[in-house]
Amino acid sequence: MVEMRPYQREAAEAISQQLASGPARTVVSLPTGTGKTVTAVAIARQLGHRVLWIAHRGELLDQAGATFRRVWPEASVGVVQAERNEADAHVVLASVQSLTPKRLAQWAPDAFPLVVVDEAHHAPSPVYRRAIDHFRPRLLLGLTATPFRGDKISLATVFPHGIAYAYPIQQAIREGYLADIVAYRVQGSADLDRVRIQAGDFAPGELERAVNTAGRNAIIVRAYQQYAPGLRAVVFAVGVDHARALADTFRAAGVPAEAVDGSMSRNDRQAALQRLHTGETPVICNAMLLTEGFDEPSIGAVILARPTQSLGLYTQMLGRGTRIAPGKDAVIVIDVVDATRRHKLASIRTLLGLRKEPEQGTRVSERMAREARLSADAEAWLARLWPDRVEAERVLDLYEDLAGADAPYADWRDVARDLAEIREDPDLLREQRKLAASRMQYPDAPPSEAQAKRLRDFGWPQDEVARLTRWEASYALDAHKRAMDAWIRHRVGIWRELWGDRDDIGGRLSGALWQIAPATEAQRRLLRRLGAPAEIVESVTKGEASWLIDEMLAARGARATTR
Repeated sequence: MVEMRPYQREAAEAISQQLASGPARTVVSLPTGTGKTVTAVAIARQLGHRVLWIAHRGELLDQAGATFRRVWPEASVGVVQAERNEADAHVVLASVQSLTPKRLAQWAPDAFPLVVVDEAHHAPSPVYRRAIDHFRPRLLLGLTATPFRGDKISLATVFPHGIAYAYPIQQAIREGYLADIVAYRVQGSADLDRVRIQAGDFAPGELERAVNTAGRNAIIVRAYQQYAPGLRAVVFAVGVDHARALADTFRAAGVPAEAVDGSMSRNDRQAALQRLHTGETPVICNAMLLTEGFDEPSIGAVILARPTQSLGLYTQMLGRGTRIAPGKDAVIVIDVVDATRRHKLASIRTLLGLRKEPEQGTRVSERMAREARLSADAEAWLARLWPDRVEAERVLDLYEDLAGADAPYADWRDVARDLAEIREDPDLLREQRKLAASRMQYPDAPPSEAQAKRLRDFGWPQDEVARLTRWEASYALDAHKRAMDAWIRHRVGIWRELWGDRDDIGGRLSGALWQIAPATEAQRRLLRRLGAPAEIVESVTKGEASWLIDEMLAARGARATTR
C-alpha cells in the first residue's frame, strides 16, 4: 500500500464525510504534481467498489492503470478504448470518446458504485454528460487541478455537492510537495489589443497570427539561453505552426528542439518525449498537447509563449514543471508578456493571489512569505492602536486581510470580457437584451453621458466606452457596483472589529467612489509622518486614509492635552 501524504488523507476523509450523508457528486482539487490519481485510487481501494474511470486522453488512462496496479494490485483492470472493450473488469478505464450509446448500454446504471472523472473541468461538455448521465453511482468523483471552465459552465451542473477538498498550490509549494517557482517576465513584441475574445480567451487563430513572428520567437529563444541554459524545457505555443516555428528558431540558435502535436502518431510523440527525458532533446515545443496527461518531473523550465486570460490554462501549463524530483527544488518559469491595455492576462501573481509580481529571478516562496508577514514596525503600530480591543493575533489577521484586498473596480477588463462572452452566446444575449428592454428606452443606443462618466470613473478608457451600447453600459455599471458594495461591506466589517462598532466608520468609508480609490501620495506622506507602517500606507484607500489621519491626529492631540 502506498503511503498517503497528509493532504491526501484529508481528501479521503472529506469524501468519507460526504458519503456518510448519502450518495455524493463531488470534486477533489489538487494541484498538478501532487498526486490526484494516487489519491483517487486510494479512495477507490478504501471503498472497494467497482470503478469506472473516465478520461479523454490515452496518456491519462495509462497513468491511471499504472497507479491502480501500484496502489490496488488485487483489482482487475480493463480498458474500454477503440477496439478494446474489457467491460467486465472490476476497474474499467474508459476513454470518454469510446463511451458511445451502444457501449454504455452494456452496463446497468448502477453497475459502478464509483465513477471517477479525470480532468473534471471538462465534465460539463456534452460528450462527458452523455456518459455521466447514464450512471447512478454512489460516488461521482471529479479530479482536477483547475476547478473552473473557460466557458463558465459551472461544475455545479455535474457536481452539485461542490468541492469536497481543495489543496492550494501556495500551500503545496510552502510544504515542499511542489517545486518552488523562479519567475522571469520577458517582454514580447506582439500587440494583443486587436485579438478578439472567444469563449473567454483569445481567439486561437488571431492570437497565433499576432505572436508567431520571427522577432518574438527569437526573444523567446534568447530568454531560454539567458535564464535556463541547458535545462530541460517545455514551451507552450499557441498553435501547431507556432510550435514548429519555435522549434526551428531554437535549432537555428544551436539548441536541440522538437515540436510535438496531435497529428503525430502516439508512438512518435512518445519517442520525442523520451528524448526529452534522456536530455537528447532538451526543449519540446507544443500547442495544448502537454497541458494534461504529461508527467516529466525532470522539467527544469516552463516557457509560456502563449498569452492567455484563462487561469485554468495558465495553471495547467505552469503545472507541467512543478513536480518535484531528486536534485530539483525549483522550476524556472519564463512568462512572455505582450502589450495589451484591453485584456487582463493570467500571471503568476494572479495564480498565487500575490499583491505584486515576484521580482525577476526570485523564488515565489520568498514573495509569498513577505506578503504573509508583517514587519516588526507594523506589529508595534497595531499594538499601540488597538491595545485592548482585539486579541493581538486577531489584529494581525484582520490587518493582513485589509492589506491583501485589491480594489474591486480597478480592472474593467474583467467586465468587458464578461460582455464579450454574452455577445457570443445567443441565448444569453437574448436574455440580457430582453431584460434591458424592460428597464430602459433605446437599449441599443450609445451610453448616456452619465453612464460614460461613471464608467470612466471605474477605469474604462473612453474608446472602450464608445464600443458599448446603453444596455451594455448598464450591465457593466451594475457589475462594478455589486463588486464595490461587497468589497466595502467586507472592509467596513474589518475596521469596525478593529475600532469598535462606530456609526461613522460605515458612513466615512462607503460613500462616494473616490473613497475606494488608492490613497493619494499626499495622504501617504502624512500617514508616514504620523508613524503608520509601510504595509498600511500602501494598502489603504482614499477614504480610509482620510479617516485614519483624522483618528491619528485626534489621538495625538488627546495625548498632548494629558501631559
